Amino acid sequence: MKVFGRLGLLSLVAWPGAVQAHSPVPGIEGFYTGLLHPVSTPAQLFVLLGLGLLVSSYPLAAVRWLLTVFPFATLVGAWVSDGLMDVDTWLFALAFAACVWVALLPGRVISLALGFTCVGGVLIGIVSMPEPGPAQDRIITLAGSLVGANLGLLYLFGAAFYVRERFQQVWVGVALRIAAAWIGAVSIVMLALRFAPEATAL
Repeated sequence: MKVFGRLGLLSLVAWPGAVQAHSPVPGIEGFYTGLLHPVSTPAQLFVLLGLGLLVSSYPLAAVRWLLTVFPFATLVGAWVSDGLMDVDTWLFALAFAACVWVALLPGRVISLALGFTCVGGVLIGIVSMPEPGPAQDRIITLAGSLVGANLGLLYLFGAAFYVRERFQQVWVGVALRIAAAWIGAVSIVMLALRFAPEATAL
């Protein structure tokens, strides 16, 4: 009987049907496109990685403030953006600064971490605004981008925090600091490349 049940399930899954090329919910494609936007460029990805490691280095009481202020900062960034602003230079600079702080003084000076998180949120919000186009499409895509950025930070923080809590060995904290140092190093290289003669000539 189990064999027949499996064959029936297989035939149901393999049964040919009409392909639906378009989503039944208007604009949902734009939302999914926006959802992936925070990881579509190295600048945004490095900032989220740096902020995730930064936030995870603080006690939970401080983390609540950092994770609460980030969504509001992204909304402010989207509000002031026109969809054409290039802030990748500032994103790389912030990623470098946040990673250096995590590598050297993790869990220290919460006010500085709050500043990093606010600035990072504003910059992410600025680059999340789609280019000029139909208002409804821009709003849907922007919503996806902001949701993706906030979920990205939340998951990165959660992963790093889980590692810290699950493994209490000293080397775990050292490994996370080394990871932050590497991300910071790559960020400063990317920042330097933006000022290289070849980059400015393009």
